[in-house]
Amino acid sequence: MGNDHWFDPDLWTRITEPTAQGSALPNAAYTDSAFFKLEQNSLFKNTWVFAAFAHKLPNVGDLLPVEVAGQPILLAKSDETAIRAFHNVCRHRGAMLVDEWKSKCRTIVCPNHSWSYSLSGELLARPHFFGGDKHDVNPDQCRESNLIEIRCETWNDWVFVNLDGNAADFSAHIEPLVNKLDGYDLSALNFGTELEFDIHANWKLVIENFIEPYHVFSCHPWLNSFVSMAERSPPVFENHILSCGYEFKETDPARGEGLPYFPNLSSDKKRRGDWYVLFPNFAFEIFPDQLATFVATPSGPDRCKESIGLYFVGDGANSDQYTKARNVVINNWHDLNNEDIGILERMQAGRLSDGFDGGVLSPYWDPVQQHFARLIVESVASVSSEVCGGH
Repeated sequence: MGNDHWFDPDLWTRITEPTAQGSALPNAAYTDSAFFKLEQNSLFKNTWVFAAFAHKLPNVGDLLPVEVAGQPILLAKSDETAIRAFHNVCRHRGAMLVDEWKSKCRTIVCPNHSWSYSLSGELLARPHFFGGDKHDVNPDQCRESNLIEIRCETWNDWVFVNLDGNAADFSAHIEPLVNKLDGYDLSALNFGTELEFDIHANWKLVIENFIEPYHVFSCHPWLNSFVSMAERSPPVFENHILSCGYEFKETDPARGEGLPYFPNLSSDKKRRGDWYVLFPNFAFEIFPDQLATFVATPSGPDRCKESIGLYFVGDGANSDQYTKARNVVINNWHDLNNEDIGILERMQAGRLSDGFDGGVLSPYWDPVQQHFARLIVESVASVSSEVCGGH
């Protein structure tokens, strides 16, 4: 693997012993190109991973190319109710089939030799396949050349894929998170806008920072005034779900004020903000009147793209009546994220230092960081038997 110093046999001990005596992931997990490739080939293939927003494929025949685990994937709205996923490559000579969003297509056509596929992936025709003007249009002869389909499920406005096909059923995967959202009618949400950021930091730092409230008092002055550190609880975790939250005493325009609330919301949820990570890289925060998704998509060992999708309840997403209130919330999310980016990039720079290799952790705030580290190590262990010293 080249630079394999991340496979310290003591790693598993350090991420499983009591937090005050242990540490999180070593530097190489954030800087090593070989480890980045290992993540792509294991972690991002062996579980359910966010692929796209479903609202980007509103009509039958809409096609959207995306990338997951470094693989070109094609999402297709194959009928009124289903989005399907395929490897975005022609079965003939391996050309990428679609390189930009396309609307209301009747078929999927390769630009190289015009092989055509249905929206459900069946090969329909191969022009001049048996010689000039000798076309293959017999579906029975084409079945072995259908597009290779990928497991794909849509939850609310979010499309997830499982590349290796071996993950548990999506319903079982998402059930613990659905249970935590009992009382919120997510069907009442409408998409508002998307914020995108290029960050010079490993994707894991974005997720770790998202779930860690310890930095709020130092990095987010307004957020700390909204809910102080003394009012904040430490993050908790349950298998592949990390979570945290707080109760706020008063509303604030920056967090939503005057916007419509979820219907029939219980009184205890009208003053709560809760945030969740669905391992590995899909996260969101939910408030009485809004939901914000955070997705950190790796683009290299030291770079990622972050997308924040902002949803509002009912007319809060698009009514002129709520334009001002909505814009205050959107601007606040933008400002808070910019406050984080500088810290994330400083942490990435620090991962090049011999003076740091996993951290001295807070026993109150940081057990979640160790749990996240364990999830990472366990996910790549199936690819490298050296990981964890054989654990």
